[in-house]
Order: sequence, then structure tokens, then C-alpha cells
Amino acid sequence: MVAGLTRAQSFMLGIAAIATATLAIGWLGKSMIEREPSGDLEFWHAGYYRDASMERIFTIGFLPSATPADVKRYARQLTWTPGHTTVAYFYPEGSRIPAGGITGAASLADARQALRIAGGASPWRFATHKDGDGDLRLVDCEQAPNDPLCRF
Repeated sequence: MVAGLTRAQSFMLGIAAIATATLAIGWLGKSMIEREPSGDLEFWHAGYYRDASMERIFTIGFLPSATPADVKRYARQLTWTPGHTTVAYFYPEGSRIPAGGITGAASLADARQALRIAGGASPWRFATHKDGDGDLRLVDCEQAPNDPLCRF
């Protein structure tokens, strides 16, 4: 309690301080995000799978402002182990992105199956494959829907 204030006044002063701090944090956080360069803020991870042999699958959402070059740049920095593959499926913002079935899969085959059978999941727009040598391939699935990375 603040000296000279009643319990009710002290309580109201505390509530006002909390509300002011919440508004300030919200405003500062928003302004800091708006000033950051695009880059990684255009992407977010939804699902991830890694098996014991270090093969990986990612499901990733992206904003409409991301270009194919941005997707490739982002895919290049995803976790990868030499001698193993990393595959990433990129879904446009607003898509239903498979997540839990991928992350909780018991095997690589189960993770791939989760992508195939995910009820109501949207189709992915881009797919990337980084092979065991670190060579990265990007496929735009709207341009090449019959590419093996664009279908199962």
C-alpha cells in the first residue's frame, strides 16, 4: 500500500500502473517489429520432424511478400546435417498447415504420410530439398505441380 492512500486508492493506482505498462509494452513491441527488416519475419515454423538418422522435414508458413528468392534464402539456413536431407514445405499465410502429425510422427514415413493425409490441409506452394551434399533445390509447385516434391 502507498503511504497516505486508502486500500481502495492504492488498488486503483496499481491497476492503472499495470494498464499503462501493458499499453506501453504493446506499443513499443509493435513499433520495434515494424522497424525490423522483413527477412525471417516473413516465415514461421508450423511442424518439424527429425529421425534418428538426421533426415528432416519442416512445414513452414510464409507471408505473401516473400519471393521465391526469399524462400530459397530461408531454406538455406534451416538445420541440415551433411550426408542427410532436409525437406521443407512452404504454405502461404492463411493456409491450413500440417503441424502436429509431422512433429509427433514415429518415423520419417509417418511424417510423410501425415503430409499426405492431413485432413483439410492446404497444398504447399514451394518445396525445397537440401541433399546430403548441401545442394538446395527449390520448386514452385504452382509452376511445376508434377514435380516429385510437389506431390506424394
